[in-house]
Amino acid sequence: MDQHGGLTTDLLAWQRHAACRGLEAEIFYPPDSEDTGDDEAAFEAKAVCAACAVSGECLEYAIAVREKEGVWGGQTAAERVRIIRRRRRAAARARNAQAAAASN
Repeated sequence: MDQHGGLTTDLLAWQRHAACRGLEAEIFYPPDSEDTGDDEAAFEAKAVCAACAVSGECLEYAIAVREKEGVWGGQTAAERVRIIRRRRRAAARARNAQAAAASN
């Protein structure tokens, strides 16, 4: 296991192609965006992410490691929590549907 929560360096290769590479980190950690979801403070970071070829990989990384702060893949921490919840509900619905089909 490595310092990235078990993700190997190969899985982080997307970072070499990130549009944010070399930019000030403060852009992606705006002081006013903490726990507020989609707000104006995150606008600049989201604009960078919108033009990024690897924003999907970035978002999935942040979700996988449960990144608690900042804008990753164009999503704030609060937005990532909502994505995780939607995915969990969808998975539960799929399991329930599968169990119902198996019992018929």
